[in-house]
Amino acid sequence: MVLKNRPHVFLTGIGWTLHMLTATVSAQTGSMPKPFDPVGDKPKPPIQPVTDSASSNGGQSNSGQTILQQQQFESVGPQSAGAADLNLGGSWPWESNTMTGDFLGARSKLQDAGVTLQGTATLDFVNVLNGGLVNGFSLLSLVDVNVTGDTEKLFGLKGGTLFVDFQTANQTRAPVELIPDYWGFDAINSYGEFTQLAQYWYQQEIIGDRLKVKFGKIDANVDFAVPCTGLNFVHSAAYYPAGLVKDMPTYPRQAGGLEILAKPMENFDARIGFFDGSSNYANPSTGVNGRNTGTHGLAGFLWENPGSYFMIAELGPDWTIAEHTGKFRAGWFEQIGDTSTFGVNGPGVGTGPTGAYAYANQHVFDLDGSGKLLGLELFGEFSWSDPNQNPSHWGLMLGSQWQGMIDARPSDTVGVLWAYNQFSSNENVTTSPGSSEAILEAFYNVQVTPWFSIQPDMQYLSQPSSVSTSNIPGAWIFTMRLSFVF
Repeated sequence: MVLKNRPHVFLTGIGWTLHMLTATVSAQTGSMPKPFDPVGDKPKPPIQPVTDSASSNGGQSNSGQTILQQQQFESVGPQSAGAADLNLGGSWPWESNTMTGDFLGARSKLQDAGVTLQGTATLDFVNVLNGGLVNGFSLLSLVDVNVTGDTEKLFGLKGGTLFVDFQTANQTRAPVELIPDYWGFDAINSYGEFTQLAQYWYQQEIIGDRLKVKFGKIDANVDFAVPCTGLNFVHSAAYYPAGLVKDMPTYPRQAGGLEILAKPMENFDARIGFFDGSSNYANPSTGVNGRNTGTHGLAGFLWENPGSYFMIAELGPDWTIAEHTGKFRAGWFEQIGDTSTFGVNGPGVGTGPTGAYAYANQHVFDLDGSGKLLGLELFGEFSWSDPNQNPSHWGLMLGSQWQGMIDARPSDTVGVLWAYNQFSSNENVTTSPGSSEAILEAFYNVQVTPWFSIQPDMQYLSQPSSVSTSNIPGAWIFTMRLSFVF
């Protein structure tokens, strides 16, 4: 069985090795750093990002894809875990979909009872080759373990899904110390060391797959602003628009929220989400920031919110051309309440941004005709936001990835990404007024086994810091990513 490449993959033994390599991970009790404008001295937001944890067909699709493969048609990213892979693949260990396989039949028994366990580990060996504040090395790690429960099997409640996701992350050196870019040149940047219960939510089908409601602590990038189906890109521009960098409640600041996921007609989706936005709050009198939603769960959404919420909605059609799928989505977002800003003259308080985005992707061909391989996919995304409220005025991203380009390596994937962000000219909301940032990325993902991949990745960032004192007109970054499924 050919399993799709993905950079977010899991391994228990590797997970503990990460702790030894990057220091012991302890539960984070302080507030997570807030997102920031490029070149500021403060940390910035993570990316999104991820898998459609609300998959309703559980298990294997009609085409024979594993659930993890199928989820990639809806979402991406090593940060946002989705429902576990119910298909254990071939013989253990080299053909199995997971490193641990079906140990003593325990995994199969749990799945029969309605409980599916999944784990992934991602190691990024990052080396800034030239042009950074510091040309040097950092090791970033992310371990994710999640459990998905089928309430019909567990309790007899049809159409319900329970999801709990645990994450622990670390880094030997903060990426911002190397290159203070805006978008985020590594998707698993944790902005420090943390261990947290990243997601816990319940989803209920109301009218089959036509109407679903999800409530709990959620990663918004699982169901919104997901431009491509691959899990391979290192740079965060592949996972969500520039306009959402500052405010979207995603890894590692997932937040309490409510989503309504509708399919009013076949091949047409409409979704709306309402989330706790207190991570972006700033007290207008004192300038003190709101609490980090990543470590405080649902409390800020239900009863401790200072009047700061994040709203997002998107809709659009899906289509199939000669058996090759594609989709288009248009979306809107708004951060409600007083929010923190950071401009040329330092921090401040302003009105939350509002904006719009659109994205599309198209699978051009499927190499083996079975739906098991990605083949060639093209995708793109555009965002716009009020330049008096958001550091990003507008952004554009284009990319492609090709699985099976080399006949002898049908599971390997090659990808290319270009992205551009135009900053606002308002000095109160950005330290880079009127400037821009451009990204070019290329990778080759080698799928060694279904549960282990090695990916060399090269990026060039043009003007990732437009502050003259930073002296970074352009920077080269090489990353070696190791990914495991356990």
